Amino acid sequence: MKILSIQEDNDVSEFELFLRTVSGKLGAAICKKLQAYVELNDIYSCNSLKILNPKIWGYKGTIYKLRVDCGKESARVLFVKTADNDLVLLHGFIKKTRKTPSKEAKIAMENLERLKDNAPLTPFPLIKYAS
Repeated sequence: MKILSIQEDNDVSEFELFLRTVSGKLGAAICKKLQAYVELNDIYSCNSLKILNPKIWGYKGTIYKLRVDCGKESARVLFVKTADNDLVLLHGFIKKTRKTPSKEAKIAMENLERLKDNAPLTPFPLIKYAS
């Protein structure tokens, strides 16, 4: 299992830009959870992993929503699983409200459409943010 992100024109993925805005501690916590999926070679169901409800948001497919809490900071990572059992990071954001804001869900759905349109993918550098 690999962790992938959608490659942007400037060679820095949207998700990597998001990680640069959060504290090092929260970034490391996010990478630690993603690394656990890589080591198990699968995603595992737990209280911090839900599925974004397609009936509410009006899209087809499965977008996972990973909750990562670190002290007073709380982030959400939206991703999909590919047919090759890889994870593609669609979007990350700092959690400020109880529900997933529609703006954040729409960004993930737009990235999902880009993925379906064969957007180029690049391996996500987990090690870079793990410490």
